[in-house]
Amino acid sequence: MQLRIALFANLREHFQTRELTLTVPNGTTVAQLLPILCEEYPEAKPSLEKVMVAVNQVLVPAQTVLQETDEIALLPPVGGGSPGLEENTRLRISPVPLVVEDAYRELEDVNHGGTVLFVGTVREWTRDRQTLYLSYEAYDPMALSQMHQIQQDVERQFPGITTLQWHRIGKLTPLDIAVICGASSPHRKQAFEAASLLIERLKKEVAIWKKEVYVDGDSVWQANAQSTDVDKI
Repeated sequence: MQLRIALFANLREHFQTRELTLTVPNGTTVAQLLPILCEEYPEAKPSLEKVMVAVNQVLVPAQTVLQETDEIALLPPVGGGSPGLEENTRLRISPVPLVVEDAYRELEDVNHGGTVLFVGTVREWTRDRQTLYLSYEAYDPMALSQMHQIQQDVERQFPGITTLQWHRIGKLTPLDIAVICGASSPHRKQAFEAASLLIERLKKEVAIWKKEVYVDGDSVWQANAQSTDVDKI
C-alpha cells in the first residue's frame, strides 16, 4: 500500500518537500514505519531518530497498524481537530501579527477582577548569538487540538476562569510578538497561576517548531525546551 506522509520543520528542509509517498507492506505499524524510511532514505537517518508519528492528528502507540487512508505526519520534537476549533477565537495559530489589545478584549469579563497576559517576544541575542529572525511553523490542525486540550484542562483546574492561547507562525524579527497566553478570573491569584501554566504547557506540548536564523548566516531548528523557564521563547 502507499502512505502519504506530511513533513515539518527540519524534515521538510531535509527532504525538500512537504509530503512523501512511501510504499509499505499491508499491516505496517507505526513502529515499523521509521525503519522503512531509514532504509529507503539512509542519509535521513539522523533527522529521523527523534521524530514522533501522528496518525489522523493524534500521537498513537507504536503497535498501531497504518492504513492507506490515514493522515500521517512526522513530527520533530516540540518543545513536546476538534469540531468547532476554527470558531474558538481564544485559540489561534496566526500568520499575521498578534495584537495585545485584541487579546485583552477577548478576555474582558464584567465578572472578572483580574486579567493576566504573558507576551513572548523575539529577542535579538541568545547568549552570544545575534538573531536575524525566527521562523515558526505549525501542524495547524494538530496544534489547535493540543491547545484545545490545554484550554479544557486549565479551565477545569481553575473553575470560572477564561483562557487564551495565540501563537504566531512565519518570519518574526526582534521585538515581534511570538506568543500570547492569557487568563481572566474573578481573582488575580488564579489568573497568574493559569497564565503561567498555559505558556508552560503550550511550549512543551504543541506541534509548533522554531528555526533560529543568525546574523552570521547560521541557522538551527530548535525544539521547545522541556523546562519551567518561561523566558525561553
